[in-house]
Amino acid sequence: LELVVAVDVSGSMTRAMPTVKEAVRKFLTKLRPQDVVTVLGFNDNVFVIARPTVSLEDRLKTLDRLRPWGGTSLYDAMLKALAQMGPQAGRRVIVVFTDGEDLNSRVPLETAERGLETSDAVLYAIGQGRAPQMESLRKILIRLSDKTGGQAYFENIEKLDEVFDNILADLANQYLFGFVPRDATHDGKWHDLRVEVPGQDYKVRARQGYRARAR
Repeated sequence: LELVVAVDVSGSMTRAMPTVKEAVRKFLTKLRPQDVVTVLGFNDNVFVIARPTVSLEDRLKTLDRLRPWGGTSLYDAMLKALAQMGPQAGRRVIVVFTDGEDLNSRVPLETAERGLETSDAVLYAIGQGRAPQMESLRKILIRLSDKTGGQAYFENIEKLDEVFDNILADLANQYLFGFVPRDATHDGKWHDLRVEVPGQDYKVRARQGYRARAR
């Protein structure tokens, strides 16, 4: 598992920051030692808090030094998370925590969405603070996470531990499989996918499709 956790540290996070830090600490502690983990922070800019090479102890210490300030560059953070992921085979997951609308990214929503469509990373988006009341942001987080086979959460700050536990349960019960399309044209277009389990009354959550890379 290769995991990137991106934490919103904009100024509007000031009151929630202690709770967020503690929830993220618990989440990181529950990951397996062999998991490749990167932690990002984002406000006006996106920066690496902890690289995969650091120990869990040092990873947790870096969280303690976070101080909220500035605006929100959510779309930049998503692209930065994708850029952190290596070429090796395996499951790739992005967990993004944010409380507000993107007003500071250098790239538009369409660019971030296209990046997720052309990758095989699964996005889990956690909307807090103002996010649950902002219909436009809710729709964006739901759309982006659904496309990748992930999920968007809009729970009270007090339920963060429960949200992270749900994500960990997902990660522990995922299947990874692939296929070779009959038409492997590098046309840059979106191709729909549907995953079904025959003979069972199960609802499968999986990628809704992929965007072929253009030559």
